Amino acid sequence: MKPIYIMLVSFFLVDILLSQDGNIPTNLQIDAASVGGVALSWDVPENYRREWISHSNLNYLTGIGANGAEHLVCQKFPDSLLSVYHGMLVKELAFVPSVNADLASFQPLVFETDPIAIEYEIPDIEGRLNLVLSAPSLSFPGDDLVQLAWNTVELKDHVSGYSLEDDIYPSTYIIDSTKTLWFGYWMYDYNLFPAGADVGPATEGLGNVIIWCPQTGCFESTLNLSAQEGYELNFDWMMALSLISIDSTAGLRETSITLSNNETNYIANTGSISINHSVNNQFIMGSGPIRNIILEPLDDISRDVSNYFIFENDQVVDVVQPTYMDFNTSNREQTILGEREPGYYAFYVKAQTADGLSDPSNTVSVDIVNNVPSAFSLIAPEDGSLFSVTQSTISNTISFIWTNSVDTDGQDLYFTLDICTAAGDLVCYDTTMTERIYQPTAQAIVDSLGLNSGNNLLSWSVFVTDGMDTVLSGDSIRYLTLALEQLDTQPTSIQPNRFSLHQNYPNPFNPVTTVSYKLAEPEFVNLSVYDVNGNFIKNLISGKRGSGENIVNWNGKNDANENVAGGVYFYRIETKSYSSTKKMILLK
Repeated sequence: MKPIYIMLVSFFLVDILLSQDGNIPTNLQIDAASVGGVALSWDVPENYRREWISHSNLNYLTGIGANGAEHLVCQKFPDSLLSVYHGMLVKELAFVPSVNADLASFQPLVFETDPIAIEYEIPDIEGRLNLVLSAPSLSFPGDDLVQLAWNTVELKDHVSGYSLEDDIYPSTYIIDSTKTLWFGYWMYDYNLFPAGADVGPATEGLGNVIIWCPQTGCFESTLNLSAQEGYELNFDWMMALSLISIDSTAGLRETSITLSNNETNYIANTGSISINHSVNNQFIMGSGPIRNIILEPLDDISRDVSNYFIFENDQVVDVVQPTYMDFNTSNREQTILGEREPGYYAFYVKAQTADGLSDPSNTVSVDIVNNVPSAFSLIAPEDGSLFSVTQSTISNTISFIWTNSVDTDGQDLYFTLDICTAAGDLVCYDTTMTERIYQPTAQAIVDSLGLNSGNNLLSWSVFVTDGMDTVLSGDSIRYLTLALEQLDTQPTSIQPNRFSLHQNYPNPFNPVTTVSYKLAEPEFVNLSVYDVNGNFIKNLISGKRGSGENIVNWNGKNDANENVAGGVYFYRIETKSYSSTKKMILLK
């Protein structure tokens, strides 16, 4: 008995999610829909659904080795456990090398044995007479192996009597539930403990099999039985085998087959060379589809979905790669589409395979409306607050605070604080932010509004926007007084204006932005959008508007209701006595 060595490492979780057992995606549904995004999910086409079978609990614990000796580590699925998988196609082997696998080599192998035939009771490691699938040997470094992570390799058909280098065609091996299945890897060229094992407990005699092949012949053992005295190696190997459901013929390469008793005779054409040979059939006639092992260089017939195309109003808006390679637990796929303008949307999905795009799935539709930001209120300063500003306190800050607003669509919210003169000509100091507090210095307010000594009555208000709709605070407006004593240096005087045009927000934007402005008194207002060449694009306002805060949204469309190209645009406000122009950027 060869001694077994292990190395325990810090516990961590490696998730394998095991999937379940059609020609088109089905059961498309909208899981969530708002202007903030649309979440879609659908069932994988029936003929392409994949399962992963494993005895492991899939939680990595340790690495194991055995004096550098070559041997097979594998999981064993006897006929008693294969009935539910009868007729499924084997595709890949996935395994986790340990942290000490940097010098090791792994040869993926799958064997099929006959539980009745004594000579095939365990895999024939040396002669490989019952080897059915293999994959190229993988080594560190250079073969893209990743330690402490799942590595998935595509399995190839093995023809008895041929070298592993001849195993070049993707698996056509179909499970026969009257046989015993063994899958794992031949491990060699290592120094430490490359074979990844889980936290246990072991599936006795099944999940933790080691097969030794000394000169005296091969024998099967388990980690428990092979352990050194004093050790209980109660683990399973970190490996899994992928299966997909197929009908009796779909996806298998065509070949000329003649059945005679328990032997399959066929001709394999390799270019201009014809090879005649036979292999053991090992299938009970009538129990299931016949496995066709061939060498013809025919076009590869893939059983896999390579992509899902997401259609929105008959236009492709997203391409989604399948998740079954990631051990997905369900037979459902999903995607989340980005922000949408309010409106009607219809969705369907097509699957892309080697044969092209499938027919569409069922269609789902939704009318998306924008939910406005929730109501909020001002907190501080209290209405009627008095702030005395002297030369020594002009650098002190004033805290403007308000409650939060929530957007149920999941859009980002932006607050704009306006501090304005409340008497005479209207001048405003405004700033936009995501926070719910703003602390300007008294100096900044004085300079921005052009205030002079004495009592200065100011108003302040806050509004919030999600880029589509804007909401003012519940208490709308508050007042405060800045009492300016004689200062050594008079603040910078700013010529007050009766009107103010604010910067649009968000900016840059896509697809909607908000433009706000203030009027000292009711006025006829014209507000229009122009491109960088001065060409008229869209009139947003043309008419009389009331005094105070006014807002308008632009959705990136011209007067003909057509979407305009991304780029720089200008918006201009004009009244009898005031005009102003600002720049904005539309992203596409």
